Amino acid sequence: MPRDVDVVTHGSSLSGRRVLLGITGGIAAVESVRLGRELRRHGAELHVIMTEAATKVITPLAVRWATQATVDVEWSGDMPQLEGFDAILVAPATRNTLSKHANGVMDTPLAMALAAATGNNTPILLVPSMHDDLFDDPVTSDLINRIEERGCSVLVSESEEGRRKQPSPEDIVSRLAHIVNRDESSRSILLVIGGTETPIDDVRVISNRSTGRTGWMLADYLYRKGHRVCVLAGRLSFVPSTICFPIIRSMDPLSMKCWVKDLIENEEMLIDSVVCAAAISDFVVSDSHSGKIPSGDDAVLNLTPFQKILDMIPGWLSSNGRDNGHVIGFKLLSGSTEEELVNAARLQIERTGVSAVVANDLSQIDGDGPRAIWVTSTNVEKLNDTNHIGVAIDGLLRA
Repeated sequence: MPRDVDVVTHGSSLSGRRVLLGITGGIAAVESVRLGRELRRHGAELHVIMTEAATKVITPLAVRWATQATVDVEWSGDMPQLEGFDAILVAPATRNTLSKHANGVMDTPLAMALAAATGNNTPILLVPSMHDDLFDDPVTSDLINRIEERGCSVLVSESEEGRRKQPSPEDIVSRLAHIVNRDESSRSILLVIGGTETPIDDVRVISNRSTGRTGWMLADYLYRKGHRVCVLAGRLSFVPSTICFPIIRSMDPLSMKCWVKDLIENEEMLIDSVVCAAAISDFVVSDSHSGKIPSGDDAVLNLTPFQKILDMIPGWLSSNGRDNGHVIGFKLLSGSTEEELVNAARLQIERTGVSAVVANDLSQIDGDGPRAIWVTSTNVEKLNDTNHIGVAIDGLLRA
């Protein structure tokens, strides 16, 4: 039977990483229980330092229960704050904490830990939480700018109810994992996800069953692994909520095509790899009706084949000097055998020049057995679930 302190594993993006969690005296310290458990769900090994002010908001006992880690409040002779950590996360980070770090004050164990981490280039993520009046004070902006210039990362939520509240534990842990795992092999990736719609009239559309969930889960996985991620999303069956990476919405196939080309050509984003997981319409309505076709009227639809965006992506990357990048396509069939899936994927590789194809049958999406088949020009591998698809893509991108 699971113990009360156990958590369910959600990922491995922080597996084996020693993380120092700093908790300061903002009211958002009450979120430390949720945050501590979310860090553990992704494999983090925690050590906690609380400021004295933080203990007036939440007890060390509650934090110890959530993190299953040592919780330090006072100075200790063995100076655990100077141990080698893979990252430091301070959430919430009060303005007082920002000011101390910006000005080199070391009057608490946490302040010393931040100073030492800056000195040895340990990744630091600070999550300010305060009223808008304090956040909008130019002094606060100056403190954040100075801290960021030293290489620290700062995560700030949008204003809500007159406050900069602490982002969700999921967003904080996602950003931390991205920072910790970012290295020289990290790529700048465009993920194209979701379904598309082609209009019949002003009300009706032709679409498909794509939910976009697989593509979204892959975007989250690759971001946590340290890659720079931009998502171009068509129709989704859910509402994405993240502040971690840019999301552009485009449900029309022609508009999506233009966006893909524009993003690849954007000299600031420097997209070098594309994961095309979107279900883009193979046909569009030749002449959509203006207004709404009256109910009960006969309607004849003329469909025109739409050029496959995937076929054009390798050329767009090459023409922008990104020949070292990768393109991963997706192939969905229905009622097919494993051999037919592999053959269809190989044909797609030969036709388009993509690096790999994730092939699956409609029955595999919710059924038993492997989730998909990973196909390259030289290799075929069964992938058990979406996480394994992410592992395969990440491995190819870093090769």
